[in-house]
Amino acid sequence: RVDQRWGLDAHAAETQRAAMAEIGAIRETTRGKAVLVLESIQPEWSPSIRWPHYYLAGSLLVTSRDIEVAARAADFIVTLDRVESDALLTPRNEHVFLYDPSGIDDFVELYQAAYQKAVSAGDPVARSYFDVYLGDDTLTFVREPCVGEDLRVGAGGRNIFVKVFPEDPKDLPRRHERYRSDNPTLSIFTYPVLFQGKCIAVLSLPGYPVSRIRTGQTRTRYQTGYRRHWVVDIEI
Repeated sequence: RVDQRWGLDAHAAETQRAAMAEIGAIRETTRGKAVLVLESIQPEWSPSIRWPHYYLAGSLLVTSRDIEVAARAADFIVTLDRVESDALLTPRNEHVFLYDPSGIDDFVELYQAAYQKAVSAGDPVARSYFDVYLGDDTLTFVREPCVGEDLRVGAGGRNIFVKVFPEDPKDLPRRHERYRSDNPTLSIFTYPVLFQGKCIAVLSLPGYPVSRIRTGQTRTRYQTGYRRHWVVDIEI
């Protein structure tokens, strides 16, 4: 069985079509405006449309990782997370949401709640540059104190990668078959968010049994070659 969040089955394809229609309408509103795209703290579905900033052609993207600073420079906020707020401009949407930047305090509360939930649930499964917490179906990465320089490597920022090793390789979505080897994996990534001196990233895991997870921050190019900032292995 292919998990709907990670395979392009009929349900996932329909979700993607609906989300793309919402992004298209949002793009018309934000064209020529400054837009802050917030990483999802409630990831629950296909990563094929996880990063809506790829589809916001014609908008000026605000790139600061400090969301409170970035919101002051933005005309709009776009995210996959729904927060009931007076700043919500697309209350009928189901997948991708547009907000007035005055709603940034609501997102700070959302991130703070996710942070407290992770750190109060017990010890992390790994400690490194970020502490890594394993939930029932998510990985949460936290760092405190955290500043912009902790996230900034070149223009693109520093993302967190996750390689998921399934117990049964047949659980991998068919679109990953051509990448299978002796150690087949599902590779996904996300970016941390900076707020109130803390950093957090939350990444949804697939629904099938997993034997091991490798995670860290992506490689950075130096004159002497490539190196990764940090890498940890988590046995499940």
